[in-house]
Amino acid sequence: MACLAALLISWAAPGAAHAADGDETAYRYWSFWTGDADGGWVYADEGPGTLRPGAGDLVGFRFGVSGERDDRTAPRDTGGFAAICGAEPAEPSVALVLDFGTAADAPGGVTPPERRAECVPLPDRATVAELLAEVAPPLRYDQAGLLCGIAGYPERGCGEDVGATDETDDSNGANGSNGADDGGGSVGVPLLVGVGAVALLGLAGWARARRRRS
Repeated sequence: MACLAALLISWAAPGAAHAADGDETAYRYWSFWTGDADGGWVYADEGPGTLRPGAGDLVGFRFGVSGERDDRTAPRDTGGFAAICGAEPAEPSVALVLDFGTAADAPGGVTPPERRAECVPLPDRATVAELLAEVAPPLRYDQAGLLCGIAGYPERGCGEDVGATDETDDSNGANGSNGADDGGGSVGVPLLVGVGAVALLGLAGWARARRRRS
């Protein structure tokens, strides 16, 4: 377990160093949010791979360009759970919002899909990641287990430093590929907070496999 913690800390350290140095670098990534009692958004402090929502909850993802601290782009207004699922849905459900961002957020001039808001039936003890896999395939993760694409968008890249990737997008394809992404840039603090628990699950599996081999 100590080895697992060390791996997670060393992986997160580059983004943390940027924040400590006062770097205002912006990143392009999918952020993860939960709804508050008034239908507003709160940046998630747990990843979709471990968060188990309750019936009547509102959860959302937003693709966009955000900074490392308080400069984070939330999903656009949807009116809350009742507006999506109705006041009394027929079965336990979660309201799920997928905001693919604006043309200014899109990598390489791609046109983003239309925003989606869906009322998703909630199986017992399902995680947000499991709900997402049911309603918005294909999902794309990078080699560290970070969520890079939802419903096939974007096709490439994962949490890049926007300034760096804007200079290289057209010259060398540095943003990765379909399927397992090959990196494509720096991973910032917001991405680690919003979806880092997915990677933690992957590291835990690696640790168990190593113990079995020992």
